[in-house]
Amino acid sequence: MTALLTVRTYPFVSDAEIGRARLAADGIASVVRVDNEGGLNPGFYREYGVRLEVDPGDLDDALDSLGIERVFVPREAARAMAVHALASMPNEACGLVMFDTDDRVTFVCCLTNTDRSPSRFTIDPTEHHGAIRFAAAMGWTIGGVFHSHVRSESLPSAADQSGGGDPDWVHFIIGPVAGRKPALRGYRFLDHGPEEVSLDIGT
Repeated sequence: MTALLTVRTYPFVSDAEIGRARLAADGIASVVRVDNEGGLNPGFYREYGVRLEVDPGDLDDALDSLGIERVFVPREAARAMAVHALASMPNEACGLVMFDTDDRVTFVCCLTNTDRSPSRFTIDPTEHHGAIRFAAAMGWTIGGVFHSHVRSESLPSAADQSGGGDPDWVHFIIGPVAGRKPALRGYRFLDHGPEEVSLDIGT
């Protein structure tokens, strides 16, 4: 039996069911799978544990049907973020993400969090400018920022969203670093709130 792939994760079953109905309208079969229900808040899943899954052969069509952007991330780039996150413990790690002319992640700059905090980050301004010069020299653009969450899931916190940043950037979050299986997710911070993008992490 072929393993199903996650199209999107949701905090509520009702949201996932809406996604399933949209896929069904386009003739795409999907399954809602539930994990880790919060004990104090029935129906809320603290680990973003409601997953909408489809057959691998339907993944591209499902992403299009739900209007989900897909970003390719080389495995080396994802690993660089994870290693930097672990090395920065117990504080949040941060850095900038560079894209090539095909809008694919091509390089990750692991930078210093001048806040030295487990709950917020500020990229060292001197290193930031150095990254801009490096990207320009390589013919790349800085199209994203990444940071880690020490103990919380890779969901945008209120502090993350209030921190501003270019709305055209992808905001990568990896967490919980203190957990056994930190997850990397990506978002665009738009006027109506964060919108998750699908990360295609290469092999």
